[in-house]
Amino acid sequence: MEEIVKKEIVHEEVQSFTEIKASQTQLTMIEGQSVTLKANIPGASDVKWILNGVELVNSDVYRYGVSGNEHSLTIKSASSEHRGILTCEAKTEHGVVKCHFDSTIKQKRSDAPAFVVQPHSQNVNEGQDVVFSCEITGEPTPEVEWFKDNAMITLTSNMKLSRSKNVYKLEIKNATVEDTGKYTVKAKNQFGQSSVTASLNVITLVEEPVKMIVLEKSSEATGLQGSYSAFQMAAAVQEAAFRGSSMAQVQFQSMSASSMTSMTAQTMVATSSSSMMEMSSHSHVAGSSVRSVTLGRKGIPPKIEAAPEEISVESGKVLTVACAFSGDPVPDVEWSHSGRVLSGAPSGRFQIATTEDITTLIISGVKENDAGAYTLRLSNELGSDTATVNVSIRSM
Repeated sequence: MEEIVKKEIVHEEVQSFTEIKASQTQLTMIEGQSVTLKANIPGASDVKWILNGVELVNSDVYRYGVSGNEHSLTIKSASSEHRGILTCEAKTEHGVVKCHFDSTIKQKRSDAPAFVVQPHSQNVNEGQDVVFSCEITGEPTPEVEWFKDNAMITLTSNMKLSRSKNVYKLEIKNATVEDTGKYTVKAKNQFGQSSVTASLNVITLVEEPVKMIVLEKSSEATGLQGSYSAFQMAAAVQEAAFRGSSMAQVQFQSMSASSMTSMTAQTMVATSSSSMMEMSSHSHVAGSSVRSVTLGRKGIPPKIEAAPEEISVESGKVLTVACAFSGDPVPDVEWSHSGRVLSGAPSGRFQIATTEDITTLIISGVKENDAGAYTLRLSNELGSDTATVNVSIRSM
């Protein structure tokens, strides 16, 4: 940012060519920034710019300029050596005019990068769009890089990086299973660096095969008006590998023989999360009913699918820690801080919100003693899983 200073010259009435001094102007320059000083002196010639009594030579470092009656000096990069009196001196028909600038130098603001808003871990279905968004502060403006599984991201046709002021985004269109992984955003400048990691889990949508049970008409049937004495049914089936978390129950209800008189063969189809069942044995069903076939149910132990590793937040702000998980039955959720279990009472600063697959810890008005390790523990009858999130508090 270039700082512009203008000075209007008020001439004193004199009878001979004497030195005409303008009132001094206070000027503050920020270290490292470009500064332009301007003085409006009508009819000026032999213009000089002087710093603490030493004339500044027109160069790349000190660039002279003129536009009409306006004379300027641009300092490429302000530093402590520019502290003192800067003077624009010029000759006019009224005498020598001097315009003084009393300059002081302010150190450039220096802040290491910090995440005001962090990207969140996500679980999405294949084909959905994904956006990782974060807000980063720092002075000077930090350099920001994105990584996937610790390798710098190579942009493809379905990936886009963007920035709007302090907000940085990574967008993934039509996510595929190959996009699953840990995404890290790193910000650095000369005063430090910071990074945050979020996970992406892309779930494949698979059309499940069907299970078929075929009921065939018995060859012992005697006629159209007679009853069926028996049916053969493929009842015992061999289980294939499970894709989902449980096997659905498949049940064939009783059927009257008269309702089947028009059938020479009957095929019944049921869908479930298992693979195609193989006919492995037969059982006979007498009279007018078909025996039920019930498939068992299995569960899965808890697993934390996505959780941040480190979070940095300013004192007094609201801290939100969200973690995605899976498990069947739905696991019990427990958050703790430095070994102390958090109750998450609605009226307190600590609140815990949990759905079937996401648990969120919210801390209002964070304090310095809120820093430390926060542990999430999931448990059900089949096992448990834990993850730790390290939280640091920045002073405002």
